[in-house]
Amino acid sequence: MTQKILFLGYGDIAYRTAQLLAACRWQCVGACRHPEHKPTLAGVELISADANNEDDLRALLGQGFDTIIITLTPTSVDPDGYHQGYVVPCRHLQHLLHQLPNPPRVIYVSSTQVYGHRNGEWVDESSATEPSTASGAMLLQAEQVLQGSPTAVTILRCAGIYGPGRERLQTMIQGGKAVVTPAWTNHIHSADVAGFIAYLLQQPQHQGQVYIVSDNQPLLQEEAYRRIATQIGTSIDHLTRSDVIGPRGSKRLRNDKMRATGYCLKYPVRITA
Repeated sequence: MTQKILFLGYGDIAYRTAQLLAACRWQCVGACRHPEHKPTLAGVELISADANNEDDLRALLGQGFDTIIITLTPTSVDPDGYHQGYVVPCRHLQHLLHQLPNPPRVIYVSSTQVYGHRNGEWVDESSATEPSTASGAMLLQAEQVLQGSPTAVTILRCAGIYGPGRERLQTMIQGGKAVVTPAWTNHIHSADVAGFIAYLLQQPQHQGQVYIVSDNQPLLQEEAYRRIATQIGTSIDHLTRSDVIGPRGSKRLRNDKMRATGYCLKYPVRITA
């Protein structure tokens, strides 16, 4: 059944998801500060709106959406930027949802930064959420705010997203700025983040849950870097090595719950840069 979908934040993941939904003739609206800078898609309406502005959000919600997909970004990389980029908009949204007689469902794209594990532990949705970074703490706070909404809220805790347009790590490896540590890393292709969102929208029985969104194989950082280096035609022999685990910690993610929904990963193992 065709639905009306609001994308709150309209970056790469929202664009990819909207592309899938528009192909099925779903009605999609993307809301962001500067829609004139975004690529256009047939069947997707772009609207100028600030997620930090409650009046803007109120006007958007007046259009009567079935689902809101939240793909926000920090306003800056410091703690206040994460607070303004995630927590504040989610507080406004939760407040407004309480005022609606039939509030739309919510899908919030979060991060596995909410897990602070540092010793290579296996982690699933039941594991303790004790972030070791300020950004992880803000992402978790936004989750908790949304979970106080009077509607079904789905939380997607994504591993490190890679794919077209995400070349920062490739550049660091190529330029010798990446540091190899003994950390375990976890990955998910941007096509699978979008694909899983689109799949859930068509499977309402699986909504209202928390999911780790990751591929099937955690990799030691050295192996992940080696695969990337091979793809871009270099090696990791020139990289600095350290025994110090970085701020993102070291953990191995289980994606059993995501796979149990019936979703089939397009990229089950990271073999591309």
